[in-house]
Amino acid sequence: MGREIRRVPANWEHPKRERYDIRTHVSSYQPLFDRTFAPEMREWYAAWEKWERGEKPEGAEDTEHFWEWDGGPPDPAYHRPNWKPEEMTWFQVYETVSEGTPVTPPFATPEELVDYLATHGDFWDQQRGDGAWSRANAESFVKRGFAMSGVMVVATGEMFAPRDGMPS
Repeated sequence: MGREIRRVPANWEHPKRERYDIRTHVSSYQPLFDRTFAPEMREWYAAWEKWERGEKPEGAEDTEHFWEWDGGPPDPAYHRPNWKPEEMTWFQVYETVSEGTPVTPPFATPEELVDYLATHGDFWDQQRGDGAWSRANAESFVKRGFAMSGVMVVATGEMFAPRDGMPS
């Protein structure tokens, strides 16, 4: 769980979901795995077929239905579109605490993404008023492509987030 850079098509607009609560209309990003639906469904179905043949995983012997053990089939609403690799040319940061929602706009180059983080931070930083990342931390993150949500250094009691860079 943390932040990762995903490759997306040029000018990708991540889908939003609309819902209503008692007082207001709420729009938020639709969480999406960085996987397409069809392979996930094939994998789930193959596991279900094995279950139906009596080939249950260890520990599942007393479970009657496959979906009680493994969960229901994948939901296409939570999987990214089936892009061709050559379409995935831009860079966007996603949080991975959920299936994944964007925390930056998409950018044509890694350098533009670094500039954005070093100028604005990610969406959560902006919402909390935490400000920009240091350029060195933004460059390090973009080079790695992933950072955990937080790292606790037990010896010192320090906590590090992606914007802070990694402890040495």
